[in-house]
Amino acid sequence: MKKTTYFLSLLGFFVLALAGCETKSPFPDIAHGASFVAWPDPLPAAVTAANINIINVPLANVASANMAFTTQSANADEISKVDAYVSHVRGTVVTPTASTAAPHGVMVKTLTSLNGKEQLSVSELLSKTGVTAANLRANDRLRVRFVATMKDGRVFSWQNSGPGINANALGTNFTPLLDVILQ
Repeated sequence: MKKTTYFLSLLGFFVLALAGCETKSPFPDIAHGASFVAWPDPLPAAVTAANINIINVPLANVASANMAFTTQSANADEISKVDAYVSHVRGTVVTPTASTAAPHGVMVKTLTSLNGKEQLSVSELLSKTGVTAANLRANDRLRVRFVATMKDGRVFSWQNSGPGINANALGTNFTPLLDVILQ
């Protein structure tokens, strides 16, 4: 009987010791991720998930056109910077070609405001991609991708900003891109 009591006491001690141990993850808690949203300025008359990231520019106005957009962030104080990258898209061909060194395209600029208005000239976007206005066709896209770097070092982009960290009225907490469609 003494051995049984001793064994049960020892077993109870180990169960309590294991229950009291807390396993702590070495990774930071991603409760909110990067809250950064970019919308065309002005917004389309009827905003939908299909047109919220599109800015239409007539081919005839490429030389003088601007890509204007409004930015919003619910946690701008946690974001170190948001960089804008550009690539030219024609069908399935992307220029410059994505590589491990440049997966987002060519760096255009670091945004100056996370809650305000921004503007990029279409001619600057073309210059960065190496595509000339004379080579443009209808339905070509200038794709501007956003990459947010948090103050703790985490990076959010089109590659890792999925539904698990999304939560605004349009179903996203992070705008991975805006498309300038040339018509």
